[in-house]
Amino acid sequence: MTNDTYLWGTVGVGTPFSKSDTRAFDYSFGFEGTGALGRKEHRIFIDQLYGRVRWQNLILDLGIIKPEIVYDGLSSTNGDMLYSTNSRSMPGINLQTQDFIKIPWIGKWVSFKARYGEYLMIDDRYAGNRTRLHHKMLDIRFTIIPQLSIEAGLDHYAQWGGETEKDGKLPTSFKDYARVVLIKAGRGDAPENEINKLGNHIGNEFLKIRYNNERWGAEFYYDHIFEDGSGEKFRNRPDGLYGLYFTRKKNFKWFKSFVYEFYYTKCQSGPFHNDPVSGEVVGGNDNYFNNGIYQSGWTFYGQVIGSPFFTPKPEEASGITRGVLNNRFYAHHLGICGDLPGDIRYKLMMSYSLNYGTHSVHFINKNGEYTTKPQFSWGLELIAPDTKLPFHTALNVGFDKGDLLKNSFGIMLKIFKTGFF
Repeated sequence: MTNDTYLWGTVGVGTPFSKSDTRAFDYSFGFEGTGALGRKEHRIFIDQLYGRVRWQNLILDLGIIKPEIVYDGLSSTNGDMLYSTNSRSMPGINLQTQDFIKIPWIGKWVSFKARYGEYLMIDDRYAGNRTRLHHKMLDIRFTIIPQLSIEAGLDHYAQWGGETEKDGKLPTSFKDYARVVLIKAGRGDAPENEINKLGNHIGNEFLKIRYNNERWGAEFYYDHIFEDGSGEKFRNRPDGLYGLYFTRKKNFKWFKSFVYEFYYTKCQSGPFHNDPVSGEVVGGNDNYFNNGIYQSGWTFYGQVIGSPFFTPKPEEASGITRGVLNNRFYAHHLGICGDLPGDIRYKLMMSYSLNYGTHSVHFINKNGEYTTKPQFSWGLELIAPDTKLPFHTALNVGFDKGDLLKNSFGIMLKIFKTGFF
């Protein structure tokens, strides 16, 4: 939704999985369309269009499907620094486990879940709308006691294929696909920048520590992002997302849940690349969410796919967004939800960030000196209690103030209905 939107609406239909036994064959489908009227332009697009099949604890997804909302919707990035709800979802096919699968003989203590998907980046972008996105994820859970568990895993994405003015059609054969999946070097027909690794690779090493009892639950989560070998080897520490989630399961009248998140992305393995002649390690300039070949970077339809604290470049006249202009920052985010008197549900979120631009292009002031840009954002949602009316109502209020984004203030009245009329 853009700042000039004055009327916004969405309509959808779908069915969830109907069987409680996750090993039985089951299916679901869904559609959701969105329209927005603005002073400058009107837009209509498909938010979701998917079919799902479940069998033996495996789920096959086909189409466009939104990520599942976690942490009561309080996280600034839906608990995932790389793939949030900040942009539209991509069409693709994805195979995943629904629940953790116990490893034979040690399943009481160790289990895993996994995901493998292929997507198409169909927006207007520098490498064309045939750019492909490969994704795989492995999450291993260690159960210490029934109430306490530790998860550690790896999320890996790779942009590949497409066509650019400089390099022409990029490699797309099955052998090239295998090289992308295995993170191998490009062949002779690959662009010079892809000699070390074919495609634009970005990843996330994550850690989660969970505790749950009958009355409350808590979780610490950490995302460590990387874009090259120096990041994989933690030369970009302490960059990442550090989060804490707490929720009450009983007697949570005023206060049900809260999330606190801290972001730090200033290091990026140092401001320089390795020396190509001597091989001497002099730093990385990882330049998160930007790439020399896939110059639209980690964006989709002009929005950053990952955390919204990364700032995309303005859209060009051609409709193309060439990556992000701000990927060095630290940020604090707080989210709280609960019930107010009169059974009014509330959700309050506040964020503060201090932004530095990139290692290559710093923010500068009027005197040509390096400077920073502070930014504060605030949002409140109030949902009215159920009434005899055939719909629900909610009020949203929010504002942005700072030097990074345009100062703005907005109020939205929502009228919505779930289920059949």
